[in-house]
Amino acid sequence: MTSAAPTASTILLAEDDDLVRLIAEETLTDAGYRVVSVPDGAAALEALPRVRPDLILSDVRMPRCDGFELLQQVRADPANRTTPFIFVSAKADTADQRMGMSLGADDYVTKPFQARDLLKTISVRLARAALLGDRLRQQQRFLTRVLPHELRTPLTGIIGYAELMQHVAAEGGTLAGDELADYADNLGRSGRRLLRLAEDLSLWAWLEGAEAAARLGEPPESVTADIGAAVVHHWVRETAERFGRVPDLGVAAENAAVRVPAEGFACVVAHLADNAFKFSLPGSPVRITVRRETDRATVEVRDQGRGLTDDEISRIGAMQQFGRDRFEQQGLGMGLALAGGFARLAGGEFRLVRNAGQAGLTARLSLPLAPAGPVR
Repeated sequence: MTSAAPTASTILLAEDDDLVRLIAEETLTDAGYRVVSVPDGAAALEALPRVRPDLILSDVRMPRCDGFELLQQVRADPANRTTPFIFVSAKADTADQRMGMSLGADDYVTKPFQARDLLKTISVRLARAALLGDRLRQQQRFLTRVLPHELRTPLTGIIGYAELMQHVAAEGGTLAGDELADYADNLGRSGRRLLRLAEDLSLWAWLEGAEAAARLGEPPESVTADIGAAVVHHWVRETAERFGRVPDLGVAAENAAVRVPAEGFACVVAHLADNAFKFSLPGSPVRITVRRETDRATVEVRDQGRGLTDDEISRIGAMQQFGRDRFEQQGLGMGLALAGGFARLAGGEFRLVRNAGQAGLTARLSLPLAPAGPVR
């Protein structure tokens, strides 16, 4: 049975109990959803290609194909791999719930359910799915538009200088010392740009995988990292040199030992410095501080650049850049997203705030202090 609401999200409801199915369908329809209801998992699988639901609501124990098998089939289908899936079952066994979550269920509602609880759960999951979908589409558009450029530019430089050197050799000539130094300098810049790109994509993939594993109860490997003025300066010196901004860089850091994921700390701090230099004018200060607090240390990177609006700050994500059409920008725009993912894995926090009373932004990366004594 199908009930339609033209602009509503579509929910595929699989429930073998006729009365429960009718009640759930009426509840969802009254809330404005379009509902396609079926009596079991096999019928749900048959309906999937036609319905293309925004969310699946399923009982666990059903004939022909139970909820677990339905979930496995849904997650194996690329077209429905990210579709929110909620179990509704009278069985409150925690083992059943763990089984559902391990197979990729998004939530679990126990019967008999209150209508408001069911609707709230559905609303939350649809909102999260919409946000994820927006970010995935944004990343796809950005990668197809920006990544080819970020690869092509340094590769063109490398190939171009290689061809020039081949031409000189073919003519039986040699390069003068200053020419050789210039070629080497340009080849080195192009190579380092490609290396940064590869390292960024590698770290992003590692963080994504580590966060997914952490959600399944497998925390990432962590290490104790000592941070202080010398360490931070070492991490960001190359970035300041690349922008010709060494005189603008200031580092003031209290010594602290933090517990962080095994990958990415130096890269994340260097990215925050890169953003600060990239979006501020030469001659304006970029200040990096480390403050030790009761149970954590906070790394702050402060600039006096053009800043971001509150709306732009709220939309920060991987491969996200703002104003690329108005400002020349190198890179994939991953720095802030990398910092956020790194902080979450560490059990810390990352925030980007506008400076009070002056232009620019402050990036704050707060990380837990390492416990005293040996860490097992």
